[in-house]
Amino acid sequence: MANVKLGTKAVGSIVKIKVNGASKDFIVVQQGNPNTSTYDSSCNGTWLLMKDIYTTSTFGNNNSYKDSSIHTYLNGTFYNLIDSNIRAAIKQVKIPYQNGTGSGGSLATGSNGLSTKVFLLSGYEVGWTTSDNGYFPKDGVRLAYFGNSSSGNSKRIAYNGSSAAIWWLRSPYTNGSNDVWRVSTDGSGSSSWYGNSCGVRPAFILPSTLVVSDDGTVSVNTAPTVSTDGAALGRKNAAFAWKYTVRDADGDTLTVTEKLDGKTAKTRTGVASGTALTFEQTASAAGFQKILNGNHTITVEVSDGKETVSTSATFTKAVHAASVTLAEPLAVEGDITVAVLQVTGSIPDDAKFKAEVTNNALDSSPVWQDATTEVKKGVNIVFENKTATNGAAFNFRVSVERGESGEGGYIEAVSGAFQ
Repeated sequence: MANVKLGTKAVGSIVKIKVNGASKDFIVVQQGNPNTSTYDSSCNGTWLLMKDIYTTSTFGNNNSYKDSSIHTYLNGTFYNLIDSNIRAAIKQVKIPYQNGTGSGGSLATGSNGLSTKVFLLSGYEVGWTTSDNGYFPKDGVRLAYFGNSSSGNSKRIAYNGSSAAIWWLRSPYTNGSNDVWRVSTDGSGSSSWYGNSCGVRPAFILPSTLVVSDDGTVSVNTAPTVSTDGAALGRKNAAFAWKYTVRDADGDTLTVTEKLDGKTAKTRTGVASGTALTFEQTASAAGFQKILNGNHTITVEVSDGKETVSTSATFTKAVHAASVTLAEPLAVEGDITVAVLQVTGSIPDDAKFKAEVTNNALDSSPVWQDATTEVKKGVNIVFENKTATNGAAFNFRVSVERGESGEGGYIEAVSGAFQ
C-alpha cells in the first residue's frame, strides 16, 4: 500500500477520516497558513472541510460565534466522535473572528484569534469580501480551494443526503446581532436568523506530517528510526561490521533494505522493533572482496509500511594487497616432486609479487618453497622438500602488493599442475 504525507495532497483532494465509526470524506481546502498577517502560526497545517453536511443545527442565542451553541457542539460532541488517533492530532489553533456580535463586536486576528480545534469557515475563507457585501466581517482570507465571489459558487455547494442544502458560516452579519452568514443551495451567500436550522460542515487543521494511504485514509504514524555506528567510516582495507538498530514506536514490524551505492544488497522482512543488525556485504570477506577500491556509500532504508526512513554512511575501500591460497590442500598418494603454477590477471611491473608452494601441506609445519622466479618464467618448480609426515599434499599461496607507482591490478586466476 502506497502512503504519502498529508501535506503533499493537492488542494481539492478527498481524504477519509472516521467520525462516529463511519468513514467520512473531507476536502483539502488549504495547505499551510493562509496569511501570516491574519492567522496565528498555529494555523499552519492541512486544512480539511467535511465534504457533505454532517448535521443541522441552530446557531445559538445571537450571532456571536464564540458564544454560539454550534461552537460548543463542534468542540465537544462532534470532536469526541472523531477517530481517537486523529482527534489527538487535531491542532489547537487561533482563527480570526468577530469577537462578539456583528454590530457590537470587533475583529480579532492573529494571536488574538479564537482558540479552537473544530470550527466553521468564514465568509472571507470561502471567497467573499466586503466588495460582495459590506456586512461581511474581515475574518480571514480566501482559502486555496475556493473561488472569488459568485464565480466560486460551485465550490461552495454542499449536500445533505442527495440534495444540496444551506450551511452555516461563522461570520455574523455585521449590521446587527441577529443574522449569520450562510451558503445557499446554489453556492451563493445569504444571511439567516441565528435561530434557524442550517447545515454544519466541520473544519479543522491537521499536521501535514500525517500519512494518507492510497484509499485516502488519514492515519497517525510514528516513523521508524535507525541508530548506527556512525556516518564517516574512513578508510577500510578489510571486511568490517557496520552495526545499526531499527526501532518503531508504534511496534510495527519493519522491512529493512541494505544498499551499496544505491543498489540493493540485502532485504530483510518481518524485523521486530529493537533488532540490532549488521550491514551484510561489508561484514564478510567474500562480500567485501566484491567491492572495488574507491569511495562508497552504504544505506539502510527502514519501512513500517506507512513511512520509510533511511540513513547512510560512507567509507573508502583502500586495499593495496591481495593473497590467494587453497582453502583445502590437494592430497595425493605417493610423493609430489614437481609442479607448475600460472597466475593470470593484471599485475603492474613494480608490484611486490610472491609465489610459494608446498608439497607437505597436511603437516603441522609445512615447508613453503619460494617459487616466484619459476612462476614468472613459466617453468617447472622442483620441490626441495622430501618429507611429508601426514602424506603428500599440495598447496600454494600467491601474494601481491602495489608498488611505488600506486598502480592497481588484480589476480584473475591461479592454475597449474603437480606430480
